[in-house]
Amino acid sequence: MKQKQELNLKQKQSLRLTNQIRLFIELLPLTHLELKEKIEEALQENPALEIRNEEPDHEPSVLDLPRGEEFLEFYYDDEEEKTPPEALVPYEPEPREKIKRNFLPVFPDERERKIAEVLIDYLDPKGFLDSESLEMVVQETGESAEKIEEVRKKMMEIPPYGVGARNSFEALKVQAKVKHPEDRILQLLLEEENLGLLKKRAYEEIAQKLGCSLSELKGALEKLKTLDPFPGSHFFRGASEPIYVDINLVEENGDLKILIREEELPPLRISPFFIRILEDPSSPETLKKYARSKIKAAQWFLSAIAQRKETLRKTVEYIVEKQKEFFLKGYNPEYLKPLNLREVASAVGVHESTISRIVSSRYISTPNGTYRLKFFFPSSSGQNSRVSSARVKEILRKIIENEPKDSPYSDEDLAALLRRKGIIISRRTVAKYREELGIENAGKRKRKYRLEVL
Repeated sequence: MKQKQELNLKQKQSLRLTNQIRLFIELLPLTHLELKEKIEEALQENPALEIRNEEPDHEPSVLDLPRGEEFLEFYYDDEEEKTPPEALVPYEPEPREKIKRNFLPVFPDERERKIAEVLIDYLDPKGFLDSESLEMVVQETGESAEKIEEVRKKMMEIPPYGVGARNSFEALKVQAKVKHPEDRILQLLLEEENLGLLKKRAYEEIAQKLGCSLSELKGALEKLKTLDPFPGSHFFRGASEPIYVDINLVEENGDLKILIREEELPPLRISPFFIRILEDPSSPETLKKYARSKIKAAQWFLSAIAQRKETLRKTVEYIVEKQKEFFLKGYNPEYLKPLNLREVASAVGVHESTISRIVSSRYISTPNGTYRLKFFFPSSSGQNSRVSSARVKEILRKIIENEPKDSPYSDEDLAALLRRKGIIISRRTVAKYREELGIENAGKRKRKYRLEVL
């Protein structure tokens, strides 16, 4: 059998991140103060990058400085070797980085690992994920809500158990299931219908309802005390999350003006000295090669900063214009319009993940308070593409506040009342929104109203 060598050309699409794009992605989520620190690092590392207003009394000429290898030693002098060991500060990873190091290796499937990484980015300091954050994860990853939920449940079963839960109640249920799977009383005790009795310390009533002795109930309560209602705080302990406001919104004569903080950032430029090295015919080739690489790195850095600024400004302008009614008519969730990452990304001309990085960590200061940018991304509710879930919740809350006390509305009644207002959602969605508002069901509200009368 003869072997034959052939040369075939094949076209293949692939996505490769250039160093410039990587730098832009790295700078994008940084706050104003973090960017300032990054600039200071770049100034120390790259001699071809300098502050524009730093004009030395005597700028050396090319001939004044060492040449070739001596020049490289002059600029590449390793300061770290001269630093005493006791002066070195150990690197302390950011809380979410700690969680990623612990959690991501547990996911062998690359698809699930990427979802878990985004979920971790949206964790609050207690280790929880609210419904708005989960909706943002769906938008950023492009995965279905069902797949996100599948990965979230797997994440909750990784020690310390419960990270990624929606609230303390869910975190405790997961911990009880994993740590004490044989304790039936503890599992029942954490059912929502029994929490009210638990808060009242009605132990005899609980024991009777669960069909156990007071001794068995006491044993379950002792185990409950060992569980952690805030599992994520273990990673965030000692690491406060200060709020850095990069964007200010000012109202002037009915118009909204956006101000992005720039006053503390130094004006940068390419060093004229390094440019003259390239232009000087007497400069050695080794020296030119070094200067060329440093100038290119400086250009990438300046370009990435400019691109970051432009992308941030366009993103904020679109969000403010979209939610203009909220800022002008009143700071009430019912004025928020549905908004998603895809819509903003399309308007700004970038990928959805870019918008996600911008809104997940940034805050905007307004005349009526400071908000995280992701607050302005409420999802649409059911078939109501023009009504946000936040607005539906606000309408629902007002309906319940004014309901007849002797006959509170059931979830089915509430769904019907919303339909009359043109808001089409199911009874299950009503129940979900009611629970997120911290409002009890009709039966419990009725008993509460009776107590108020007595």
